[in-house]
Amino acid sequence: MTRSLRPWRERVAETAREMAARGLVRGSSGNVSVRVDDAVLITPTHIPYRYLQARQVVAIDLGGKALSGSGRPSSEWRLHVAIYRARPDVRAIVHAHSPYATAVAVSLPELPVAHDEGGLLFGRAIPVARHAPPGTWDLAHAAVAALGGGNAVLLARHGTVAVGLTLRQALALAEKLEETAQLFFSSRFLG
Repeated sequence: MTRSLRPWRERVAETAREMAARGLVRGSSGNVSVRVDDAVLITPTHIPYRYLQARQVVAIDLGGKALSGSGRPSSEWRLHVAIYRARPDVRAIVHAHSPYATAVAVSLPELPVAHDEGGLLFGRAIPVARHAPPGTWDLAHAAVAALGGGNAVLLARHGTVAVGLTLRQALALAEKLEETAQLFFSSRFLG
C-alpha cells in the first residue's frame, strides 16, 4: 500500500468522537472502521472516544493481522472484516449501541420502519441478526447474513451496524436507524 493512512486515521477518530457526541455510544462501546485498499482502519479497544487520538486507530488486513497503529483493534474486528469481505461495495462501517435500536434488538425480530424517510433509506423493516456472542466469528457471520445487500442491521441483544461508501454516510445511517427506532417506540406508545 502506497497511500498514507494518516488522513484516514483522523477521519475514523473524528467519526468515533461524533458517534459518541450524538449519543449513539458511551465510553468506548461500539466501533468505527473504513476500508482503504486492502487495509481496514478500525477504532482501538478500551479507549473512550473523547480521548481517542488518530495515531491509536489500528490498521489491520482483511485477515485481522495488525499492520500499524498504537492500540489493539476493537474486539469486533471480525464483524468489520466479515462485512468488507462479503460486500466489496462497503467502504465504511459504524457499529453503535444506541439505546432505542438496541432495545428493539433485544425484543423484536425486526424493526418496522414507520415513516416515509426511513422507508426510503431502509425499506419496510430493518432485520435483526440472530444472537451470537460479541467479538466472535459467529456474530460476524450472523450479521453478514442478516445484512445481505442492505445498509443496516440490528444485532440481537447487542446493537446496530450501518454501512456505507463513506464514514459520513455510515454515521448518518446509524443516526437515522436510532431515529427510526425512537419513532417506532413513540408510535406504539401513542397507539
